[in-house]
Amino acid sequence: MKPLFRCLPLALAAFALHAQAQSVSPAYEAFRKKEAPQPTATQPVTPATQAAAPQPAPPAPAPTYQAPTHVSSASAREEQEDGGFFVGVQAGQGWIYEDVEQDAVAVSAGYRWQAGPWAQVGVELSGGRLDETTDGDWRFAKATYKAIGANARMNFGDSPWFATVRGGYFDAEVDGADEEFDADGGYAGIAIGVDINRHLNISLGYTAFVYADDYTYDDCDDDLDCDFNRADTVMLGVEARF
Repeated sequence: MKPLFRCLPLALAAFALHAQAQSVSPAYEAFRKKEAPQPTATQPVTPATQAAAPQPAPPAPAPTYQAPTHVSSASAREEQEDGGFFVGVQAGQGWIYEDVEQDAVAVSAGYRWQAGPWAQVGVELSGGRLDETTDGDWRFAKATYKAIGANARMNFGDSPWFATVRGGYFDAEVDGADEEFDADGGYAGIAIGVDINRHLNISLGYTAFVYADDYTYDDCDDDLDCDFNRADTVMLGVEARF
């Protein structure tokens, strides 16, 4: 056994030298490098490679919403309200004699010119009648009139509501039981209305007719022989525009 223990250190030394020789062997080093993970080579960024690289997708466009078609403006009203001919029909009540109501109807026609975004001015011809009526034992004859004058219309901004004013000269006849009575003078009126569409509107208006009665003389030169009176009408009207 002693010779074996004497040879054991020599055997261990030989094994250690053999292992060190393997660790520094070129073949072993090549084997180790082959087994180890290799870093990925990075390509330098150049204009050519940058152009060839995939580009990120552009962001999706923001959704668009169509403006409501009912929105109105002054320019839209100017396009619609550019003046033109008009024809109207009115019906309501009239008063020639105090506290005596008579059914009244009237027609009117004319032309208006545009005078701004919300205003029109023009001329008109009109005519109407107040029907015969009775009050107790009294009979009140039918009266007819015709008139010529000016007419103006103003819208309240972009809303469909509007106001009209009118005024001019009129001539009237009353068919009495015994004789006919004539009168002439001036008229003035105001109305408030609303547009139904571009070509049609409705309105409620008041008109006053001022005239002079002559009792003794035909020319009314003396104030003692004249009396200034007023007749009134309140009527609902429908107007068509072209």
